[in-house]
Amino acid sequence: MRWAKGQYYDKRAAKQLRAEDVERAERWLAKLTGTPPPGDLKLKPMEGHNRVLWEARAGGQNRFILRLTKDEVGSLFVVEDVGPHDIYTKYRP
Repeated sequence: MRWAKGQYYDKRAAKQLRAEDVERAERWLAKLTGTPPPGDLKLKPMEGHNRVLWEARAGGQNRFILRLTKDEVGSLFVVEDVGPHDIYTKYRP
């Protein structure tokens, strides 16, 4: 599976997470490379977003918000946001 960080990901991570949580999130991001991704990521589409926005665990109580898109090579996830479980409220339809 392919993925890339969104342009604001690092800024959001630094603002919303402690340094040790940022490091943990980076380790969890590395797991996205697996095909299929491991089950402990709990990667799944977010309800109400037509399989465009997805959610995944980022270690501890933190979650990733990912956008499924395509480029010249094919499909990839853009990691848009990371933070505590309540980040979902920003993405409710």
